[in-house]
Amino acid sequence: MAVFVLLIVFGFPIISVLIGILGTLLLKNVWIPPLIVLLASVILMFTYIAGNESFLIWVIIYTVFTFLAGLITRWVKASS
Repeated sequence: MAVFVLLIVFGFPIISVLIGILGTLLLKNVWIPPLIVLLASVILMFTYIAGNESFLIWVIIYTVFTFLAGLITRWVKASS
């Protein structure tokens, strides 16, 4: 159980940020990577975590991290 908590707190946010960065660079769109993370997180919430609604806050946090990483990537790329 401790490994799963570490994965939720550290692993998934890092993966979300990487998806935001790479998705923005490859797809040239800020909205598609957060949508992918949102859908994947909701599917994970209902399948693996058995629909536990307390995980919903993490779904929102992962989506926001992805969106912010995409915006920052777009801003850095535009300024260079």
